[in-house]
Amino acid sequence: MKKTSLSAAIVALSASTALAGGLDRSGQSISAIFNDAGTANVSFGSVTPKIKGRDKAGAGTYSVGESYSQIGLSYTGAINDKLNYAVIMDQPFGADINYDSSPLTTQLGGTKAELGSTALTFVGRYRVSDRFSVFAGIGVQQVDANITLNGIAYRNSLAVGAVAKRAGVNARTLGAALQPNPARAQAIAALGGAATVGALGTQVQRTAIGLARAGGYQVSLKQSTAPNFVIGAAYEIPDIAFRVSGAYRFETEHEADATENFAGTIQTNKIKYKTPASFNLDFQTGIAKGTLLTAGLRWTEFSKVDLVPTLLGSDLVNVDDTTTYSLGLARQFSDALVASVTLNYEPEDSNKLKSPLGPTNGSKGITIGARYSKDNMKISGGLNFTKLGDAEAEIAGVGRAAFSDNSAMGWGLKAEFTF
Repeated sequence: MKKTSLSAAIVALSASTALAGGLDRSGQSISAIFNDAGTANVSFGSVTPKIKGRDKAGAGTYSVGESYSQIGLSYTGAINDKLNYAVIMDQPFGADINYDSSPLTTQLGGTKAELGSTALTFVGRYRVSDRFSVFAGIGVQQVDANITLNGIAYRNSLAVGAVAKRAGVNARTLGAALQPNPARAQAIAALGGAATVGALGTQVQRTAIGLARAGGYQVSLKQSTAPNFVIGAAYEIPDIAFRVSGAYRFETEHEADATENFAGTIQTNKIKYKTPASFNLDFQTGIAKGTLLTAGLRWTEFSKVDLVPTLLGSDLVNVDDTTTYSLGLARQFSDALVASVTLNYEPEDSNKLKSPLGPTNGSKGITIGARYSKDNMKISGGLNFTKLGDAEAEIAGVGRAAFSDNSAMGWGLKAEFTF
């Protein structure tokens, strides 16, 4: 087991973790720091989601998940017996969402999100003893995005918000005054009477028409580059391939040039936002000759991520914190062949209302992988199937479209060379 302490349960890493919660993609693993000196890795994965939903009011239907790919690179070196390092490139966060129906007749049609990121991290590890080590890293993270909010529900909500902001009134109160509901009379009175509400309603209609003509609200964030930091520690018993490690990655503060188009008004501003803090806990141990048990936990603090463009005036990223778990078993069948199976789980929460940019709630998945070794080369591959939990895409706290019976398929390949 000492020779195969790198678990085959993670050979399909690029396929399995690409289905993690929220906007998570790579899982931000630092496991390369435990490789032998002179080890280089390159990985590629592809994910094809099936995320289909239907308007709760109306007959609009959607297939919103678009296929995407992931790449990863790493190199591990050593300075001396006590100090080694790893250079890791990954794509930590992303979104590829497209509500592919007419924005004129459906609640969310025309809404799109493209978010891309690339990170390069240098991690150094110091062996305090044969069993205990500490590590820390610094890196750079690049992020860019293009987002369009469209469809009847978005246009109406944005129009109400824009008019309320100009008039200096509460947007929820204005929205209640314009729609048949038990609180309508109270909302009209709070805004100064029917005449005032009628005038504001006319402005809302004009703003909504302007949004429709402009193709909805659009914002483009130019690429932003910012430093990122990670710290952690590990405890190992090499004779039984035991290792437990924890890595905390700090939130990253970005500032980007953002160009907004709100009903024909175009404006460019500097926008500050953050990518989330996270914590990875990884465990492995030999449980029999040639057999390795692995487990993992990843927590990501998406609730602290806010992206509020100036013209829009509201948060584009309304994503809950996520915690994902994994449990795997790897078996060595020969000196050349190792196979594995890994279960992935993200629990559902009680709130079914989710951002339209991520309309799922929890997941359950399985990854089957294998690794073939020859001389200084190891080739790994894996397949993943994940069942995605049901959710409702919400705007202003109201479910607009229901998503159910969805899933995703992924595959990954990794090549490892030791020089």
